[in-house]
Amino acid sequence: MEKKILLLEDEIIVALDLQEILDAAGYLTMVTHNLNEALSVVKKFKPHLVICDINLGNGPTGIDFILEAKGILPKLEVIYVTAFSDQKMVESAELTDPFNYIVKPWNEEQIKVSVNMAFHYLIEKMKKDSIVDCLSLSEYKILDLIAKQKKSKEIADILFIAEKTVRNHRYNIIKKLNLPNDNNSLLKWAITHFNK
Repeated sequence: MEKKILLLEDEIIVALDLQEILDAAGYLTMVTHNLNEALSVVKKFKPHLVICDINLGNGPTGIDFILEAKGILPKLEVIYVTAFSDQKMVESAELTDPFNYIVKPWNEEQIKVSVNMAFHYLIEKMKKDSIVDCLSLSEYKILDLIAKQKKSKEIADILFIAEKTVRNHRYNIIKKLNLPNDNNSLLKWAITHFNK
């Protein structure tokens, strides 16, 4: 997997420092300095991760950018890097569900560790997504309801199918996910791994 990072930073020297650190660590990076440029790059480059300054001078913020970018790439992760740490700013940033939040002045090790952790998380998430992709739509719906701790009878009533059909689907899901065939293995897996 080519690990692609978009850097959105209005201070050119800071952006180039970040790019140099990340390129040396083996990541593929693109640098942008404003919201419109960054949105254009998101569409073409399709990054996995954005390292984004919250304050981009006058006008739209990095938070505004992330809200728009996630409309284009819903699985995009973000690490905010900013000089501002006031509570209101942090609360606004939290609305975008960032992976991390680093306050300037940062050091090289902080950046490397945070990016490494983000990609570890992304790779695990992709593995899980590819496992769930092997399920049929019916199995996916049933797994979602199992994750919500619904019993077979409740699932049958919700989906207007026979309870025996639900049990058959559960059996097939267990086989596809390569789980042990015991009473709670599917429930445990669903609660731990299946997030919608």
